[in-house]
Amino acid sequence: MEAQKHARKAIRFPLEAPIVFWWTDGGIDKQCEGHTRDMSESGAFVFASTWPPPGTQIGFKVFLPVLPGTESKARVEAVGQVLRVEQGRGGFAILTRHTLMRVSNNIDKREESDKNQSQLN
Repeated sequence: MEAQKHARKAIRFPLEAPIVFWWTDGGIDKQCEGHTRDMSESGAFVFASTWPPPGTQIGFKVFLPVLPGTESKARVEAVGQVLRVEQGRGGFAILTRHTLMRVSNNIDKREESDKNQSQLN
C-alpha cells in the first residue's frame, strides 16, 4: 500500500539533452544551463551547477536531439515549479504546468531569453 502512495503519475523517459532555465529570486532574474537526466509529460530532472530553491516558479527550454532522417530541431518549452533539490546528485526535479513543443530549423539556446524571463512575471 505504501508503494502506491509514492507511485509516479507519468512515465519517465531517459533523455540527456541541453536545458536553459530561469527564475526570479528576491526580485533578481536568474538564468542557468544544464542537462536533463529524464523527462515525462509532467516534469524533468535536471543536472546543473546552480538551481532554484524548492517551490520556486521556473521556466525552461529543453533542446531535443535531431532525429535521424530529419533536419528540423525541436525544443520543449515549459513553466512549472521546483519540486525538490538533490544537492548530493547536483540536480533538481521540476513539476511542469504548461508545456509547448516547437519544431524549427532555426533554434538557438539563447534566443529570446529576455522574452522568456518576462513570461514568469
